Amino acid sequence: MSVSIIPFKMPEPMEIPSHIVDRLREMPGDEAVAYGMELLLQIAAAETILYERVGEGETLELGEVVGPETGGLKELLAGEYGRPLDETKSLARKAFADGSALLVMGNAEAGEQELPAGLLKFLLAGAEEGNVGFLYVLPMNGADGRPLGTLTLVRPAADGPLNHEQPNISEAMRQELSGILDG
Repeated sequence: MSVSIIPFKMPEPMEIPSHIVDRLREMPGDEAVAYGMELLLQIAAAETILYERVGEGETLELGEVVGPETGGLKELLAGEYGRPLDETKSLARKAFADGSALLVMGNAEAGEQELPAGLLKFLLAGAEEGNVGFLYVLPMNGADGRPLGTLTLVRPAADGPLNHEQPNISEAMRQELSGILDG
């Protein structure tokens, strides 16, 4: 199966404990996102999480990358940013265009064109072909629908897809962070 990018409806959010919500709301937007990403790592929702933000003039920017082994992902992605969102080949652009979260999975073949080159190189650890695992691209929008950024949860194939409460907690975090960024 080649790489598939599937619009994905996240489940109903699970309630985040009030002390965590209070702490998030006390932080500036990008700091709250970074803290939320760390919390998602703690529940094993992802091995690596990528935050892409939409800056001035709807320019796509790299916000943060967290995970125990990011394998130089920031450097691999450096050339993907600084352009208007509608001119990038990013998964963020696709998520906003589709108006939905995305599930990305399958096997990349040599010359794969569906994913940004730097991200693909990271996912395949430099190999030409292989399984990309499971990526969940969660768009964060303002109340007016304006794109604010995305969280991309990267899970190795061996970890399988999100399970148990992970999707519900991830959705709750996405909603909370969207509200904070919209501030």
